[in-house]
Amino acid sequence: MKSSKEPLDKIEAALLAAYRKQEDVQFPPDWQQQVMQDISSMAGPTAFPQEKQVWTMIPRRIGALAAVAAAAVVGWLILANLDWYDPWITLKPDLAALESHGGFWLEAGDQDSGLRNVKVTVLQKEMKVEVLSKNLEPPGGIWGGTGDAIKKVDFPLTLDAQDLGLQQGKATIVVTVHDLSWRNGFKGRITTLKKEIVIYQQQSP
Repeated sequence: MKSSKEPLDKIEAALLAAYRKQEDVQFPPDWQQQVMQDISSMAGPTAFPQEKQVWTMIPRRIGALAAVAAAAVVGWLILANLDWYDPWITLKPDLAALESHGGFWLEAGDQDSGLRNVKVTVLQKEMKVEVLSKNLEPPGGIWGGTGDAIKKVDFPLTLDAQDLGLQQGKATIVVTVHDLSWRNGFKGRITTLKKEIVIYQQQSP
């Protein structure tokens, strides 16, 4: 078997002979371009793994930043709409007894998000009668701006026992108010006022 070193020795001998004879060794004019192409083909697609890694990391970082920004916006919306104060209710006059055709003055309000609805019912024994139900939500509901929200309402409340089917005796007035906050699963904060009264019929003289 011939040694693989023999061709190299022949090439080296030829180069030395040419040098001694002061002969110029000529290369093709485009030899530099061919050498660079050969190097590129040998390197293959994994020649610059670090650059490839950088390009794959950019979409991941953009996605992470977008997720953080979305979480911040959602957190701000929740905190801004949780509301920190309950709505309030006032029922005047503060009477323990009420004629069969009597009246009150109802006031209700909410200083943060505003009022969603007001509901008045009367309970007597096992009977429940709805006296009033007002929807106060602005256009857009809880997603609407707080600038359109109703912060306070006041109006007369008349109880006609005969029309409502109430009898003389004890009864309970229940006033319930919801605000526009996102508390209680987007139902809002709730305030309930209960007033025990006695309904009587004034006898004519």
